[in-house]
Amino acid sequence: MERYEFTCPDCRQSFTVTDPMREATLASGCPVCGGPVTGTHFVTPASNA
Repeated sequence: MERYEFTCPDCRQSFTVTDPMREATLASGCPVCGGPVTGTHFVTPASNA
């Protein structure tokens, strides 16, 4: 399962998420502050390649 590094543009919280959590975050916003999120806020770490 793919992992992504996510950093919220509003509250600046960072954490690692998997595909299902990425999709939920895109749909519902940041799980910490509720701020809007786009696909550009997720980065695939080089270790997944």
